Amino acid sequence: MMMMTTAVITGAGSGLGRKVAILNSTRYDNIVLIGRNSKRLNQTARECFSKGAKRVYCLMCDLTQDEEIYETGAWITSHLKSVDLLVNNAGLGYFEELLNQSFEQINRTFATDLTGMIKFTRLMLPLMLDHVGQAADIINIASIAGKIATSKTTTYAGAKFGVVGFSNALRLELKDRNVNVHTINPGPMDTNFFNIADPSGKYLKGIQQFIISSEKVAALSVKAVDQNIREINVPKIMAIGSILYTLFPKLGDQIVNSPLINRK
Repeated sequence: MMMMTTAVITGAGSGLGRKVAILNSTRYDNIVLIGRNSKRLNQTARECFSKGAKRVYCLMCDLTQDEEIYETGAWITSHLKSVDLLVNNAGLGYFEELLNQSFEQINRTFATDLTGMIKFTRLMLPLMLDHVGQAADIINIASIAGKIATSKTTTYAGAKFGVVGFSNALRLELKDRNVNVHTINPGPMDTNFFNIADPSGKYLKGIQQFIISSEKVAALSVKAVDQNIREINVPKIMAIGSILYTLFPKLGDQIVNSPLINRK
């Protein structure tokens, strides 16, 4: 008897998470959509069904709340038993100097982008280990900000650097357990991320030439699974910049803090 396959996507109510869910609608038997807004999750579910999804489950979960993480993990464990794809996409950020950030903003950023993601992954791991045949996959959506930090991204970049480091370590831990770990590091995307990060719209307006589509990043996440790609950095110009920054950090500091690059 063939086992049913399951994909779990966090932050699935909008933006990149919604695009990833829709692209995977027919690739897995069960699609589990996780987010904080039930209305948005239901809209994503309808779009998945319109693309041919068999079963879609909408689970409300705030990754800043341990109890909700436990409850969501317990439901998936008891109802679906096994997970083949986990996409850790939920995230937010505040583009403000650290002096202007509240403890609530700092806690929310790290809990959503890093610690909540780690805790949720911890609960999913027993459902993913040692699958027979096709490997299970974990896709962690980090950011180019996790490779190159700029001013006014202290907490966001700190969290995303953590996602990259966590992914690299987890990949090594799971190399003999038939689970592949992939990291996607996108630059600025056409999502509602900036509604919180940059309410003024100033930053978004100044970087129009660097914005990439969430559809493209979603497609790259599918490519990462199909071709077992370790890490993807987009757009290419920022990917090259991250390499040069590592090689020439002092020069990199000057460049990324210049008005040409840092437009926050």
